[in-house]
Amino acid sequence: MNSANGPNPELSHAEMMEEFPRWPSTLPPIGVDLRSFPSEEFANSVGTEVHACLHQLGKLLNLKRLIRVVVTYDYGATLAEIDPGVGASRPLAATNNGIAVGIAMAPAILHEGEPRSVIVINANYASVLAQPESPETADARAVVLYTLAHESAHVHDLETQDTAFPGTILREQLGYRDGILYEIASSCWEEYIACRLSAFMGSEVTLRGYEDTFCNALERAKDRADAAIRQYRMHGDVSRITREVVDEYKSAMVYASYLLGHLDGWDQTVQEAAPKAISTMESHAYFKPFFTKLHDELRALHASYGNWRSLDVFAPLKKLGDDLLKLGGIDIQTRPDGSGHVAIPFTAETMPSAAEHMAFLAERASSERP
Repeated sequence: MNSANGPNPELSHAEMMEEFPRWPSTLPPIGVDLRSFPSEEFANSVGTEVHACLHQLGKLLNLKRLIRVVVTYDYGATLAEIDPGVGASRPLAATNNGIAVGIAMAPAILHEGEPRSVIVINANYASVLAQPESPETADARAVVLYTLAHESAHVHDLETQDTAFPGTILREQLGYRDGILYEIASSCWEEYIACRLSAFMGSEVTLRGYEDTFCNALERAKDRADAAIRQYRMHGDVSRITREVVDEYKSAMVYASYLLGHLDGWDQTVQEAAPKAISTMESHAYFKPFFTKLHDELRALHASYGNWRSLDVFAPLKKLGDDLLKLGGIDIQTRPDGSGHVAIPFTAETMPSAAEHMAFLAERASSERP
């Protein structure tokens, strides 16, 4: 891990630790916005701890793009207030998808025409930083401190990407197909690099969490996507089915990227450190080649990180996402006029049963009753 201005590579670990307090921080001169706290004193104590942690992280990661930090007990409402920018398909919302529950986010926004980051943290978790350190609070503190490092890594990545693609992030409107595939590709990369850069703050608990999350996402992806397509055969809403299927397979790819980033940050292999992930893929063999290719492409991106020239660097990941969606039952195409079209081929797995037909008709009849 390097400081923002680059530590002397000749220094030993002990010498670097001795010099660390004197390293400059990239954290901008901003405070912490504290919302819905029960008292000003308690709010200030949490804010002081969060700011101190970010100051230290700013010696290791580039936080120059960070414009605001919010610690709030009304986490969902605060996220909903943030404008995610041009091309966003949905407003920001706290992750709670039956696979993972999010406690912080570092969305990018446009401020005076330039991409900037906002870190939003759920105060229900961050408030542990104001409590005395003890064995009872150690695990909760570790989670919050790691989370701050992870979100700081997203800020660092925004700076790197905007330097590589000036005038593009949050300012370029993509077409329907390209927008969906870029969403998958960029999400995979952003979580991979955030996990890789913040792995030094992680623990065995972090690793097991990422492994379990990936396994849970993969366990359900195909069954849920197939079920959604069967429902589509009856309701006919193309926008709905596209989002449902994309969400399932995107989750499998993105949660795999979390795990791979963390393992690469620790310089460990999946085989050595994540045996449950290996056994889960044995039970869902269709995903194994995608997992291997995903790892190869993420590592290739990392090898050239800081030297990118255009969004074309994401083309291999976009193709991988496209291939997985096609295998999963939807083919997102672009018509000659530039509009989007979604082909959904008929397969045995995606044809509704008689029982599903009857359940669908009964639900529709119920909803239409006055």
